[in-house]
Amino acid sequence: MSGTWIEVDLDAIVNNYQEIIKHLHPKARCMAVVKADAYGLGAVQVALALEQVGCEAFAVTKVEEGLILRKSGIKGLILVLGPTTQEEWPEAIKSQLQLTITELSLIAKLNEVCLSLYQDAHVQLKLETGMGRTGFRLAELGELSKLLGSADRLKVRGVYTHFARAAQRDKRYTSEQYATFKTLVTRLEELGINPEWKHVCNSAAYLDYPEWHLDFVRIGTLLIGHYPGPGYSGKLSLKDPWIAKSRIVHLRQVPKGTYVGYQSIYRTKSTTQLAVIPVGYADGLGIAPHFVPQGWVDFIKIVIKNFAALIGIFLGQERVELGGRTVRVAGKIGMQLTVLDVGMQACTLGDEVRIPLRRTLANPRIHRKYKQGGRILSERTIEEGLSTTNTEYSL
Repeated sequence: MSGTWIEVDLDAIVNNYQEIIKHLHPKARCMAVVKADAYGLGAVQVALALEQVGCEAFAVTKVEEGLILRKSGIKGLILVLGPTTQEEWPEAIKSQLQLTITELSLIAKLNEVCLSLYQDAHVQLKLETGMGRTGFRLAELGELSKLLGSADRLKVRGVYTHFARAAQRDKRYTSEQYATFKTLVTRLEELGINPEWKHVCNSAAYLDYPEWHLDFVRIGTLLIGHYPGPGYSGKLSLKDPWIAKSRIVHLRQVPKGTYVGYQSIYRTKSTTQLAVIPVGYADGLGIAPHFVPQGWVDFIKIVIKNFAALIGIFLGQERVELGGRTVRVAGKIGMQLTVLDVGMQACTLGDEVRIPLRRTLANPRIHRKYKQGGRILSERTIEEGLSTTNTEYSL
């Protein structure tokens, strides 16, 4: 059995999806965002579980991600949110992925590829309203209309934007973005572009602005059991589908004053047991994204955490659980081995330890176990191939 693994509860994912659709506007549908391998949970397994309970649309960032879903049997709408390259278009079009258009110069070229394949491409337009990343601005819409008018193989199905500050307390910027979106959509309609679908809401906006649900809401964070910010806690009955675990592979009792780990920054304060688990930085343990402080409170929290680490007190992500009890990492986390100070509690080789791995930073090589209905439904390792299924795709 693997020394480190991740258990993914697909029933929890389904629960979260059903909680989300309970509060949807009657005309809206949930587009499940399964980018970045469904935030580390496994895009194929998550999408298959959601499609079984009625989810009709999925969003990814890259063409490669969309192709994996198609080849694994996903039949619903798959929208590629990010920019794409000409080399990716033929396979994307053949697999009926919906591509996002954000660049005027690529429209004619994409149409030419469609003509060579004797196949239409279903596309969506991204509008720039304040994210500062990709999308069309008001001044570009006239030229966009002309180019689309000459691209008879491109079928515009949707138009959308992305909110930059939806999870922040001050809602003025988000309201300004939505007002800009409405202005841009009105201009598109005046120019004869009338997409079937409009969507703007991410997880935070879905919770705060039910009147903006429109035709789709794009939900990722809530599906994986997280709220977009502390202020949203309890608004839905969410379940966490993710548990990362490891096993004790070495255990010994040591006397008071024993130094542990690189640079000997940890020294035992009494007779204790040291347990080694086969997981470390290479697996994502102790790795955290860099966050810019959002005000003085955040800044003070970061300073306190770093000061505590300096004197050997590790707060938050560095703590693990053994037998339902929190235990401390002894010294520095290693590349692939980490030492725990487990005290004198009863334990033995092979005991399970619950470890704090961030979903998107966990090494994809870590073994995944997918649970549903109280049993292990499937398992995945990085070496396993993806099965290819020939299907007809619904749009």
